[in-house]
Amino acid sequence: MNREKPNRKRKNAHLIYLSDAEEKAIKERMELAHVTSFSQYARRSMIDAYFFVIDDSEQIKKFTYELNKIGNNINQIAHALNSGDSVTKETIDEIKGMMVSIWQYQRYILSGTQY
Repeated sequence: MNREKPNRKRKNAHLIYLSDAEEKAIKERMELAHVTSFSQYARRSMIDAYFFVIDDSEQIKKFTYELNKIGNNINQIAHALNSGDSVTKETIDEIKGMMVSIWQYQRYILSGTQY
């Protein structure tokens, strides 16, 4: 028996089961979003949502290593300043260059893991 309506725009149905707590949470979010149709809310939530996959890949390890290097350099500069030593402009420029590289690498990692 074909129950499909001839002019139906959306022809693929999906059935989900929710606990009472999940149902309540969804209804509260629907109210906050001023949405009365569960179907509309579900579509918007599933299509417009972004997920970030964080894994223990080599990129993350390299990124962490680079952040640790910068942290060590900053600690050395702070130690030198606290002990009365001077820090050269070249050292500060090197740190700034590292920070720019880290921010660029972070954007690269996040753009590659977003789906």
